[in-house]
Amino acid sequence: MEDPALRWDLGPVRRRHRVRRVAIAVVALVAVAVAAWILRPGSGVEPVALAEPAGYQGTAGFPVGFPHTELGAASAAAATLEAAWTLDEAQAMAAAQLYAAPEQQAAARAGAASATKGWRRTLGLPEEGSLPTGAAMRSSTIGIRWQERAQDQILVSVLVQVTATKGDASPLYSSPYAMNLLMTWHPTLRGGDWVNTPDTRPVAAPPAAAPGSPQFTAAGWRPIAHTDPAE
Repeated sequence: MEDPALRWDLGPVRRRHRVRRVAIAVVALVAVAVAAWILRPGSGVEPVALAEPAGYQGTAGFPVGFPHTELGAASAAAATLEAAWTLDEAQAMAAAQLYAAPEQQAAARAGAASATKGWRRTLGLPEEGSLPTGAAMRSSTIGIRWQERAQDQILVSVLVQVTATKGDASPLYSSPYAMNLLMTWHPTLRGGDWVNTPDTRPVAAPPAAAPGSPQFTAAGWRPIAHTDPAE
């Protein structure tokens, strides 16, 4: 099984899926426990309210301008993964470029295109061209954890729930994925913002688990606090 951690393409982990009539069974990612990981102070089980961006960019409205804090880095990592994991190659490439450092944007775009093909292949969809009516995929952050790697450099683990359908009459695909992203503060980009950078010292991501489960807590995940839109 391919290590999901810290790849430019931000693509799906290759794994076997058993398609059921109603849903695909949720399979936790196999990941090696990282003994060297030290959680930041206060990394308990309390929900985390992700930081708000300063604004939004592009026709897709990608969030940008996250605070120059560890939480800001974690929030930017979550935004990166949610934007880049899509069945729309153009959107994936635009997101990968936006959240990469200027000198790495070409590699990020190429990786995103490859990742989109990988997701389509995982779902049994054509790797290129138009999608069947109703085919769609969405990634939602359900867990987060982070560690300071160096000054202005934060290693963020993001746990997302990927939900997808191959079309109107197709069964729902739903599975959690965990991935590490190394976020680096770029002081001049967009007036200062976090970008996703390649990691020369990659480690395995924590195991994926359902929020509220003992495995979720044991892996050090923190659930995401969701604000009521009415508030």
